[in-house]
Parts: sequence; C-alpha cells; structure tokens
Amino acid sequence: MQQTPHVIERTIDVMDWLLSVEDVAARATLQQIATKYRRTAWILSFTGVANEPRVRRQAWSLSRWGWNVVVAGFAGHSSTPPDWTYLQLADCPRSRSFAFRGAMLLQRQAGRLLYQYGKRVPCLASTGARLSYFGLPNWRQNHREILRIAEATPALRGDLVIAHDFHTCPPAAALARLWDVPFMVDCHEYGRGQYMDNPDWVRDGRLFASALQDDYLARASAVTTVCDGIRDLLNQEQKLKRPVVTVRSMPLSQPQPFRPAGDTLTVLYHGILSRDRGLQALVTSLPLWQPRFRLVLRGNGETEVIANLWRVAAELGVTHRLRIEPPVEFDQIIPAANAADIGYFVQDDYSPQKRFALPNKLFEYVMAGLALCVADLPEMASLVRQYNLGQLVPHCEPQTIAETINALSRSDIDRYKRASVAAASVLNWETEQRRLLDLVNSLVPERLA
Repeated sequence: MQQTPHVIERTIDVMDWLLSVEDVAARATLQQIATKYRRTAWILSFTGVANEPRVRRQAWSLSRWGWNVVVAGFAGHSSTPPDWTYLQLADCPRSRSFAFRGAMLLQRQAGRLLYQYGKRVPCLASTGARLSYFGLPNWRQNHREILRIAEATPALRGDLVIAHDFHTCPPAAALARLWDVPFMVDCHEYGRGQYMDNPDWVRDGRLFASALQDDYLARASAVTTVCDGIRDLLNQEQKLKRPVVTVRSMPLSQPQPFRPAGDTLTVLYHGILSRDRGLQALVTSLPLWQPRFRLVLRGNGETEVIANLWRVAAELGVTHRLRIEPPVEFDQIIPAANAADIGYFVQDDYSPQKRFALPNKLFEYVMAGLALCVADLPEMASLVRQYNLGQLVPHCEPQTIAETINALSRSDIDRYKRASVAAASVLNWETEQRRLLDLVNSLVPERLA
C-alpha cells in the first residue's frame, strides 16, 4: 500500500509521455503496447448507469488512471461517456411463454422455502436465495447476457469486476471465476434493512437480501460502502476477507459562484421522488412557510407519487409555491442546483438504512454552493457541523420542517452558502477517489512497468 501513490503517478507519466511522442507511427505502436498492458475493470449495475453517480465516478477515476472500463447496465436519461465500453442491458421480453413464466414462479417459490426455513443454516439459505434470484426473469437474462458477451469477446477480458449492491453479485462472481480475477462489491445501501417500512419486504425480501449478501460478500475480495455507519454494520455482521472501505458519494469538482440570497428563496430537493423520502411531510409543511420561500422538487418518480404530492399541494392551496421538475442531464445537476438557495433532505429514522444516510445530494448541494437543511442524523449532521453548512431538522414533521426553514434569515443563508463554496474544495471526488484507487491497486497491481 505504501507504493500505491508512486504507481499512480507513474501511470500518468506514461500516458502523458505517449501523447507527447511526435512521430505518429511510433505513437500508435507505443499506444498499442500500452493498451495491451492496461488493466480492465468491469462495472455491473442494474440501474440507469449513465445517470448513476457512483458508477460514473468509479468509471471516470479508473479510466483517468489508465484502466479500460466496461460498464454493463440499463440506459439512463443522460448520455454515456465516450471512454466507456458500454453493454446496455434490457428488460426480459413480456412475450415469454406461459410455461416459462410458470417455471420461473415455481423456482422462486422453491427458493423462498429454502431461504425462509433455512435462515439458520447459511448454505441452505444461500442456495435458496440463488435459486430465487435466477427465477427472476430480468436478473436471469442479464446474468446470462453478461456472461455470453464476456466469453465471446476475449479482448474485453477483465482484471477486476465491481458489483454494485447485492443485485449484481452473481454475474460479478461468475465473471471473476471465468477470468480468475478479484471482484469487489460496492454497497450503496444497507441491504439487510433497506425497506423496513414495507411489511412484505421485512417478512420476505429481507431474508432474500441477507442470504445473498451473506454469500457473496464473504467471497468478495473487497467491499466498499458510502459511509462509516454502514461500514461498521457490515464489518460487525458479515464474514469478510478484509474490512470494508468507506468511499463517500462526492461529485467531481465543479465550483459554482457564490450567489447571494434574493427576495424570493428557493428550497430544492433533487433526487428520486419516492414515498420513503419524506416528501409528503415537506409539501404538507408549505402553508406554514413564510411567503419568501418557494419549493422545487426535481427528479424522477412514480406517477402516483407525483400525483399525490400535487393533490396535497392543491388541497392546502399552495400549488403556486411548488414546482416539480424532471431531472436534468448528469453534468448539469450542480449548475442547475446553484440557482436555488437551500438544499433539503429530511427523512424519518426508522432503520439503520435511514439513520446512516449520506446521499449524493448532500455533497451535490455543497458543490452547488447551497445552504443545507437536512435531517439531524449521524452521518449528515457530522458534516453539517464540521463545516457549518446549515441547519439540522430533528424530526420529519411538517411543523418542525417549517420552523427550521422559517428560522433561516437571508444573512444566515448567505453565511452557509459561503461555507459550502469553501467546503467544496475538500468535499469532492478528486479528493475522495484516493480511497478507491488505493484499494483497486492493492487488488490488481499495475502491470505497466
């Protein structure tokens, strides 16, 4: 590990030197040699990868530091970067036969029996979880397609496979076996406790997620996650080859100008518009806000969730103070946020998943130069206090939300905005990526001497 910084510096020196060679033919030959010795990483995510921040940033860092990067995932609303080799996954056709769908259902039911009744027997639970996993048509198809492409394309042979959450662990582990290389798992969430507000998930999905995670995290060469709270839980609960590494979800440095608060103050929430993000309580608090404040919700969400937010706003007579907007292109998230004044995220603390939340949006608000108004939960509160970024909301209740927002004077907001502009020079991906690069270089030493 002590040699890692020198390895990284040497990679940059070699690539810069190649670009400086003036003889075109010589440069082409040298680039072919360098490409032969470049390491290749496969990144797997069952999300819209073009707008999945952790996928984008991992790929950016690895590519910049001399890796070939293959990304497999679904299409997103943003364009894919040109330095990716992109494998676009697709949903399983609905036209599959009744017999196929029936067989998949029976397989899932058989798997469920095993992981439910074998939860005290790890090998039985993991067998049931895998059986159920491959009874899900989409995951089954995507697993097979990833393996088919890998076997049919020797030029894309990987040196490292990165699975995003437990959903992609089976294909990642299969690729690692195929090539005899390490695989690592990046846990965006606390898989054992992700949907604790959903009784069906607590009764069944939690067992499924736990059995898969117990199986594959124990096999992984390394595990990363988004914050120290989830890191500590994983270290306590999982059998691991090495301790979990925290790699926080910070954006690339994209400094924004300080914009003083005006007469009208905009509170911004951007991200997924879902039931479990405390957004109904936020909209319900709007009538209690002082007239100088407006609310913008920006992001994708289920149609019924968005319709319900508009219904609540209409019943309370505050639709004129609310805007709900679609998400912007990935590269425009920070500049678009800079037009607001306060970055908001408050949710209830009813599970470790919620308690240790440290989302992309918090760091994006900082990079955008906003004052923060976020939940008084350990991970977020620690950063807000350390850098004096804004105010903490103790409970996700309309009255408490409104009191916290109304207490923010324009001078307070400007002070917190200036603190965010200053903190952005530290809380950025260029700084945080060192944790990732140190880890992957310890797993796959550089081949280019």
